[in-house]
Amino acid sequence: MTTMGTDVQSVVLSRNQAEAKPGEGTHKNQLLSRAVAVMFAFSASRPRRSLADLSEELGVNKASLLRILRALEAEGLLRRSGNDYQLGARVLALSNVFLSTLSVQEEARPHLAKLARDCGQTVSLAVRNDFDVVYVAIEHAQSEVGIQSEIGGHHPANATALGKVMLAENSAEELRALLDRKALPKLTERTIADPEALISHLEQVRRQGYGVDDEERAIGIRCVAAPVRNHEGAVIAAVSISSPIFVMGVEDIEEFAGMVVDTANAISSELGFAAGTQSI
Repeated sequence: MTTMGTDVQSVVLSRNQAEAKPGEGTHKNQLLSRAVAVMFAFSASRPRRSLADLSEELGVNKASLLRILRALEAEGLLRRSGNDYQLGARVLALSNVFLSTLSVQEEARPHLAKLARDCGQTVSLAVRNDFDVVYVAIEHAQSEVGIQSEIGGHHPANATALGKVMLAENSAEELRALLDRKALPKLTERTIADPEALISHLEQVRRQGYGVDDEERAIGIRCVAAPVRNHEGAVIAAVSISSPIFVMGVEDIEEFAGMVVDTANAISSELGFAAGTQSI
């Protein structure tokens, strides 16, 4: 018996150059549309679907739908589990191909530019390298005053809002192990250089979802930052707004923090992270 997998393959990949029969293109498009609809009927909340409930939801008769399900199963896109269907392993392979094309800098750039326009201050994207943060993208606003950062520049994590939100991903035990082998630099009198004080402070950062550098890297400069997560929920970068303290007063921190958190969440979403499934 011919496998139904060849039916879907012929719809998606056919290179037959012969003149199509009347109505053939429409039929193939309908098959493809239904196959796509079947795939999107699966979700985290409904990972297993039966023939009956798919037929009811999609408005496709069971005989036609069964042919599509069998074709998708033959191609590894679905797998049978008792009387239900689940997504197949080949879906993961396709998702990995997609994820391999994502670059945090590329995905972040339009969001960083928008944030810089909206807040009128310097916006940065950084990654962590051991105990340093390294700037990988920067957007300068026309109205900025006195903020000098450059791509490739680096600063100690304990003295920056960027570093704090990335360190806060670690447990207290992991932080102690890291700090045991690293002396904390004190860049200004406000820099947190005591390990236990930093661990306590990072717990607050974790709870509130953003970090603040309150003149801890440079006197007269205040920053807020939020974490960027990948599709697995791991913190892989952070976004910050840097501003002179006369622009970002203490009373303005929450407003700027809300903007940077929204931007970090938008970038995380671009990278495949489902918002709300994990918090810092």
